[in-house]
Amino acid sequence: MDREEILRRSKENMCIEEYKQVKNSGQELGTTVFIILASLIAVSGTVMGKPSYAVQTLFWGYFGSIAYVKYKAYQTKTILISLIACIIASSGFLLLYMMKLFNINF
Repeated sequence: MDREEILRRSKENMCIEEYKQVKNSGQELGTTVFIILASLIAVSGTVMGKPSYAVQTLFWGYFGSIAYVKYKAYQTKTILISLIACIIASSGFLLLYMMKLFNINF
């Protein structure tokens, strides 16, 4: 390889790494904003006596998906417990949301 080829490949690798860094920063910001907004909506709905099961379903489903990816990578007992808890919470709130949507009382 000549000098120009090495410089071109180095620049391509830097662009790829920069893209990954920007993508990760965007995902972190998006996660933070989602957590804040979902928490505000869920808490305000609960305080006002109108719980938002849809938001809570999304909230726990989102964290469940993060826990799933982490569990696939690290396979620790703590992450597995988190994953199971998120699945249970998300499924439960989805059931409550559907029951409320179709006016099913228990």
